[in-house]
Amino acid sequence: MKPKLLIVDLDGVVWLGAKPIRENIEALARLQGEGFKTHFITNNSTSSRAHYARRLEALGIKTSPDNVTTSGRAASLWARENYGKLKVYVIGEEGLIEELIAEGHEIVSRGSEAEALIVGLDRRLCYDKLAEALKTLLKGAPFIATNTDNILPTEEGPMPGAGSIVEALKAASGRNPDFIAGKPNPWILEVALKGYNVNLKDTIVVGDRIDTDIEMAVKAGAKPVLVLTGIASTISQEEIKNLSSRKVLIVRNLTELYTELKKDGGEGLS
Repeated sequence: MKPKLLIVDLDGVVWLGAKPIRENIEALARLQGEGFKTHFITNNSTSSRAHYARRLEALGIKTSPDNVTTSGRAASLWARENYGKLKVYVIGEEGLIEELIAEGHEIVSRGSEAEALIVGLDRRLCYDKLAEALKTLLKGAPFIATNTDNILPTEEGPMPGAGSIVEALKAASGRNPDFIAGKPNPWILEVALKGYNVNLKDTIVVGDRIDTDIEMAVKAGAKPVLVLTGIASTISQEEIKNLSSRKVLIVRNLTELYTELKKDGGEGLS
C-alpha cells in the first residue's frame, strides 16, 4: 500500500539555518504534486507554526499552519491539557511565546509569579533568565521542556540546542523536566496526526537525527527514513549497519526517497 502521509523534519532536512536544501525541497514539491500528503514536525520552538508555514510556502512547498507542528505547540497543548491555563515563565523565543498565548497561558516576567516553567531554545539567553527560571523550579512548579536536543544544525555547523539550556537548569535545580514535549516523544506525533485519517503503519517519518526523528518513528510504529543532509551526514558505517537491522531506510537526500516511493507505489517501504 502506498504510504498516506509523510512526516518531515525541518532543520537538517528542508534547510540548514537560513540555507535551503534545494534537492530536498524539489523532491518534496514533486511528491506533493503527485498526491503525497505532508506534515512538518520540528523540535525548534523559536518560530511559530505560521512563520514556518510562510517560510515553506516561499520555498515552493504547499502547506499551512495546520500542517506544521512545533515542539512549542506540543508543550503548550500538554500544559493546558494537564494543568489548565497557566502563568508561565518562559525561556524561549517569540515562536514559543506565541504558541503558549494561543492556548490561553499567561506569560510572566518573574519566576516568583510563575505557575510553571517552559524551556525552549533561546538564542538571547542570559544569566538573569536562568536565575528567574531557577526561582520557578525551586518552588516546585512544573518543569516542561520543548525538547532536549543538545545541538541545532545550521549552515555554519552545529550550534547549542535547547537541551544545553535544560542541562544548565537541571544542574542548578537538581530536577529533571517533568515532561519533554518534542521528539523522540511520540506525543508530538500524536499532536501532528490529529485531523488525519491515517494509521501509523501508513506514515513515513523523515528526519536527519537518529536520537529524535528515528527514535520517535520506531517508538510510534511508523516507517523511519534517515536522510543524510543534516546531523546524520557524519554517520558511521557501524551506525548504518545497526539502523538497517532496525528496518530504517537511509537515503542521501530526498530525491532518493522520491525514487523509492515511486517504486511499486511505495511498496518498497512496507
